[in-house]
Amino acid sequence: MRLVHFRGWSELWVNTMNITSLWKIHLKKSLLIVLLLLCSYTFLMGGTAVDSRGVRVTVPDENVRIVSLSPGVTETLYSIGLRDEIVGISDFCNYPPDFVSLKPKMGGYSTPNLEKIQSVLPHIVLLDTIVPVHIKNQLDRLGIPVFVTEPVNFSQLLNIINQFGKLFNREKEAHMLILNMKEEAGRVTNAIRTKSVAPVKTFIEIWYNPLYAAGKNTLPGDLVTMAGGKVVPDTDSDYLRLNEESLLELNPEAIILGHNTTDKATFLEIHRNIVRVYAIRNNKIFSPDPDEFLRPGPRVIKALKEIAQFLHPEAF
Repeated sequence: MRLVHFRGWSELWVNTMNITSLWKIHLKKSLLIVLLLLCSYTFLMGGTAVDSRGVRVTVPDENVRIVSLSPGVTETLYSIGLRDEIVGISDFCNYPPDFVSLKPKMGGYSTPNLEKIQSVLPHIVLLDTIVPVHIKNQLDRLGIPVFVTEPVNFSQLLNIINQFGKLFNREKEAHMLILNMKEEAGRVTNAIRTKSVAPVKTFIEIWYNPLYAAGKNTLPGDLVTMAGGKVVPDTDSDYLRLNEESLLELNPEAIILGHNTTDKATFLEIHRNIVRVYAIRNNKIFSPDPDEFLRPGPRVIKALKEIAQFLHPEAF
């Protein structure tokens, strides 16, 4: 009886083990199927990234069609290898010239032509926050996703480039661009840190009639800070309107222009009431290419180098 009893438990144990093994096999198969489905779903979903609003945006993985209403974005996309994917650009996109000359124009910043945009069947429209809200809403109603970019400093610009890499399957190219920009910016900041004496009190003139300045918490403000400037006025406002008396009181040591002025005589005529400002008296005025200085794109590095050499020639 004991033998039979032992044998019965043995058979039960063997059967239980067989059932367990079969269950494990089926579980593994089920998990594999789920994994394959998830991979397929991810492939179908395509690239995903987060824009400056914190909104997650997704585009197809292949044959994506892009409309860029931002000159800085257009330059950035070109720099990470996107060409045929860009099917429309803004009227203000002008770099690289040979490339943009071949692309259909979709209108201005605040006046894009929605019919033209719709006609090129884009999967996504990239734009700055300067584009009016009602334009974004109309694109939403048309079912066209938007990706909004508004980097307010160098670090955020690098993050936007990284997001573009994720969104458009250009992660390797985006990584290389970011690495190159970091290295070049690092050489500038290291030279200033080790060889210069003190930050230069700098006024960033965005426009002159009326007088507008860029604050330290803007992309041009951050670039000037990286270049060894102390941005004045020292305020948290992004872009502020000033009068000439305020500029006299600030008395900056240097002025960086964010606009094109034809020549020195024209500048002096515009500012004839404030020629006592230190920067004007000592001809410490510099005008980088506004497209390089103000646009959130890879060419900000060129503006950074030029401004740093202007503010701190002793470091170079």
